[in-house]
Amino acid sequence: REWVSHTSGWFFTDELDKELGFTNLAQKDYRGKILRRFKDEGIVQQHLKMNRQWRYVNRAVTRIDFKSATSAKPLPIQWPLGIENYVNLYPGNMAVVAGSPEAGKSALLLNFVKMNMERFPIYYFCSENTGQDELNVRLALFPDMKVEDWRFEAIERSTDFEDVIVPDCVNIVDYLEITEDLYLVNTHLTNISHKIGTGLAIVALQKKIGARLGRSQEFGLEKPRLYLSMDDGKLTIIKGKAWANLKVNPHGLSIGFKISRGCVFEVTRDWKGN
Repeated sequence: REWVSHTSGWFFTDELDKELGFTNLAQKDYRGKILRRFKDEGIVQQHLKMNRQWRYVNRAVTRIDFKSATSAKPLPIQWPLGIENYVNLYPGNMAVVAGSPEAGKSALLLNFVKMNMERFPIYYFCSENTGQDELNVRLALFPDMKVEDWRFEAIERSTDFEDVIVPDCVNIVDYLEITEDLYLVNTHLTNISHKIGTGLAIVALQKKIGARLGRSQEFGLEKPRLYLSMDDGKLTIIKGKAWANLKVNPHGLSIGFKISRGCVFEVTRDWKGN
């Protein structure tokens, strides 16, 4: 009961057996009886489709004292292409950038670093085996910038980003690679969101050319307050929960662009709706 109550999300019975040392058939049979009893008591839920997978039913709630709340201010961030004019992000929020190959995800994120590194401490997690030489070359492409002018932490990382998120800072994941079990994307995003604190997380995902969403499809839409979709020459706001301009619904707005020198965004078509 104690082990189950400390789990987050779905767990497999194999994990439970390994952690608690259940090795023989009799122990595992007894473990099965206990889980079924927990299910009857409403302590755990059994996955409807995935065999041997369970979830702790956490009924703890935190009441929101909205009457005592002060008016929160959006983070004073800037985006390439002026995205901040349409969607606000607040402390503790997450944004997702889903882009097809070579659409400009990294260029967008590095421009974000450049535009905000004087305001926030930024941690940039590279998962494409970028290496210091390649990153050095990319940063040197930016006009009016020397490599030594950049102020952010670059870290090579490809998995388990939630373990290294730095709370209360801007954390950029370029990118979260999921090749199997795409439904787990939401689990990874949720785990990252729990570590943000008062900071901000921006997570890049791969998507197919022309697809509206990343490879995780709707599984990746739940957590982010801002969801951007990028193809070659086009960026679309798929989701923007907090409108920066109450007269303009950001959902579905898109803008045309081209990238020169591998890093400079130029608008080819201004923002418009579908």
